[in-house]
Amino acid sequence: MKNQFILFNIFILTIFFPSCSNNTNNEILALYDNGQLTKKELIARIGKKRFNKISDSNSMLNTIQENAFKKIVFDYSTDLFQNKSYSDEVFKIANDQKLKLVLDDLIKNYSLSDSIINFVDRSKLIKYTIQDIVVTHRLSYSQNKDRSRKEAYATAKIIYERINSSKISFDEAVSIYAEHPSIKLNNGIMGPLLYGKLPKKLNDAIWQSEPNVIVGPIETKFGYHIFQTIKMESNDLLPVKNKKMKIKTEIKNGRYGYLDEYTDEYAHKLFKQFGGELYIHNIDTLWMIADSLDLFVIPDGVSIQSLIKTNYMKPLAKINNQNLSIHWFIKEANRQGSYKKSNFVKAYFLYNTLKDILHRYSTILWFDENSEKFKPLITKNKIRTKQENHLFVKYINQETVKDSSLTESIILNRLAVKYNLEIQ
Repeated sequence: MKNQFILFNIFILTIFFPSCSNNTNNEILALYDNGQLTKKELIARIGKKRFNKISDSNSMLNTIQENAFKKIVFDYSTDLFQNKSYSDEVFKIANDQKLKLVLDDLIKNYSLSDSIINFVDRSKLIKYTIQDIVVTHRLSYSQNKDRSRKEAYATAKIIYERINSSKISFDEAVSIYAEHPSIKLNNGIMGPLLYGKLPKKLNDAIWQSEPNVIVGPIETKFGYHIFQTIKMESNDLLPVKNKKMKIKTEIKNGRYGYLDEYTDEYAHKLFKQFGGELYIHNIDTLWMIADSLDLFVIPDGVSIQSLIKTNYMKPLAKINNQNLSIHWFIKEANRQGSYKKSNFVKAYFLYNTLKDILHRYSTILWFDENSEKFKPLITKNKIRTKQENHLFVKYINQETVKDSSLTESIILNRLAVKYNLEIQ
């Protein structure tokens, strides 16, 4: 049997809609308890082109109803959702959109100097062979030694000074300090290396180095590097038409690490702008406590949610003069990206996840203070529409799970009755 509510609304629309289609954008299309849907709002949601296309068709009723229901679900979400995680999901949608706008703006305004393009061009022509020692720590990706970041840096400085002052040779240093058997086996030799294959900071240091000059400590995700160049040779490349333009395109597409460096530096600058500080020693301690409590689940690692079991109360960071505990990070993980499901198999991933969350958070703080740069009304409507769409689907799914006999039309009819929905 056809739904009586929908048939009634079609009848109302047939009578009233043609007579008011030429009214102003403030025309009310639907009313419900403490809310309404206007023509202006509907156009903002579906676009003027689509609105004009369907304005004289029967599908206009369905469109008005659908958007009115979405507004009801959003406005009354506190009453309608049993699982209160919907609130975090609403924040996440807004945060993701704001971050996208900032990133798009950064990339649009990203300019490359001729010196950078020329450096990459020259670097691609030379292959380097180096002798390298890496001093690892608990927060590095290569984690071979159980030491703090500060201890690793101190060790790297000692290695550098001993080699540089000729107290030991580089070969001797490798045999004494190299932490991985394969590095000792190869005597620390890496290469021939092509530019762009290693972390950017190390790439740049290598391709600006001179043979037999000791360089370091250089920090990368692998730890602290001390290296010397032992060989430079030509990289025979075929001629490329418009090669500098190609290099520029490659960099803007993310190759060689320049774009990542640019966006990371910007995010870090905003973090510092809001008084941001990471307490690296405390993050290191948190990881050691988690490890000692056997929170590690094979093969997934330690979840960010389970870190609450450490009962570690010391702050892990600071922003806007507020000390941030693991409770704060877990709350923000639910509101940022996909961090809610983060699992850590190394302290390196915990450290970088906490840093990423802070960078995202400070970028959003900056966005909210400078929203006029990003077409605020359009942005607000876009965010609200995405939030409404998400909650609408989530609500239908919730009600269907509760009672599989319910159809979408029955669920929506109940909403219409509960909140006195009227199509104008």
